[in-house]
Amino acid sequence: MSASKKKPVRRRSPARKTAGRKKPKVQLKNSSVIALCSVLAFLCGLLLFMNFMFAGRGSDSEKRHAPAVEAVSAKPSVSKPAEPDSEKVKPSEKKVSQLEAPAVNSDSGNQDKKNLPSEKKESSNVSIKPQERIASADNRNPVVQLPEKFNIPKASANATLVFIIDDAGLSVEKTKKYTSLPFPVTIAVLPKLSHSKDCAYLVRSSGKELILHQPMQSLNVNLNPGPGAITADMGTYDIARTVKENLDEIGPGVKGMNNHEGSLITSDQIKIGAVLEVCSERGIYFLDSRTTADTKAPQAALERDMAIFEKNAPYIDNVLTREAMLKEIYGCLEVANKKGTAIMIGHVDKSANILPALLTEMYPYLVEKGYRFATPSMLKK
Repeated sequence: MSASKKKPVRRRSPARKTAGRKKPKVQLKNSSVIALCSVLAFLCGLLLFMNFMFAGRGSDSEKRHAPAVEAVSAKPSVSKPAEPDSEKVKPSEKKVSQLEAPAVNSDSGNQDKKNLPSEKKESSNVSIKPQERIASADNRNPVVQLPEKFNIPKASANATLVFIIDDAGLSVEKTKKYTSLPFPVTIAVLPKLSHSKDCAYLVRSSGKELILHQPMQSLNVNLNPGPGAITADMGTYDIARTVKENLDEIGPGVKGMNNHEGSLITSDQIKIGAVLEVCSERGIYFLDSRTTADTKAPQAALERDMAIFEKNAPYIDNVLTREAMLKEIYGCLEVANKKGTAIMIGHVDKSANILPALLTEMYPYLVEKGYRFATPSMLKK
């Protein structure tokens, strides 16, 4: 039986081949996976942050350099003066072009650079005559026509122009046209009219010279000189009282007075002398409008050792047309060049629609020719 018993056979595992053995799979724990993902996320965030920072610096640099390029290209077109033959632009479009810089492009930039030397030459400091300034302004506005060429002679002997504008007191709006003149002017206000005080206030507040336009009786007794007048039946006391009342009504700041009509009174040495007495007492001047060649105002002033002023040039607005007024002004210029001073008179309500605009238009030409502007108080020593 022992011989018949067989020993158990041990099975041997086949020999393991080390060369072709597969490596075991690496198994990561959950904590390791989380840590790895966190590191990767941090690195990605760091890269994004650095990219954002460098990109921001580049855009800032471009912004800093952009205005310089725009300014260079825009400078020639902004500083280029308007040429007489250039295309006309409406005022609204001109304003927009001055406020907004033109868009930058290579073609316009190159063209501007080519024109730059000539533009610098044209924009140099050159004295421009009044007619050139006005023409340049009109070229930008197709509605306004070029003004006519005034035939103004060159001033001699320090020629001075004194404009007296009579008869204010009825219309504030018409008076305002004369207070808006760009040179010294004297405005005479009539007393006791509907807007005498308003017109006097307007003249004072505008800085123009205010005087009383004292009504006086004319040689033609059928003419009514208006309220507050000096009449032939008045004695010296009544004359002085009337003049003082009128001066007080016109208010403070009155520099003098002149006569409205008054040929009957100014030809009476005693009566006009009473007027001069008030002027001396108030410290104001008297301007003789010379409504008559028989005026006795110079003799009455000589008796009182006073100096008075006299109109010595034509009335500007005897004929109510632009051409006629321009002709009278030319005559006044001749007086100024001969005598040194021309004292001329116009009227508020009579010529307000023509004379203020004409004088405003002529003003720069007169200045260019060397004429001066003054009021009687500025001439007074």
